[in-house]
Amino acid sequence: MSGSNDAKPDRPGSSPVLYWLALLAAVVLAILWRPSPAIDPIAKPTESKRDEIRSYAIGYGLALALTGAAFATVRWPSFDAETSLAIVLGLALVQMGVHFRFFLHISLRKSARADLQLILFSTLIVILMVSGTLVVLFNLRERMM
Repeated sequence: MSGSNDAKPDRPGSSPVLYWLALLAAVVLAILWRPSPAIDPIAKPTESKRDEIRSYAIGYGLALALTGAAFATVRWPSFDAETSLAIVLGLALVQMGVHFRFFLHISLRKSARADLQLILFSTLIVILMVSGTLVVLFNLRERMM
């Protein structure tokens, strides 16, 4: 008994953080790939309105749950700082997918590809602006110190 070691050896690629990030990425893709409810021109107006309200309610519930999970991860830390950061970033990605699907009604269908390309291009421009600003600020900080 004195020589037994119950700890599992670390294997490369067996990180639970990577596992959960891959799972969150799969959830985002599943949310975006799910087809939006088609609007039938023959259907009664109340049915399409009911589907739209249900879609917004599901999106609102998911957004609240994801926001609550992110706050709970930070408020009651059960993991180290890097893992908590990875969890919060993963939840943010899933929440972006929820917003695209349920509030902006953008999916990966062919009819919505133009909207998705517009949003992805806008995201690219924002990322370039923020990263450029950070480079300048860190460069100035280095020069001042």
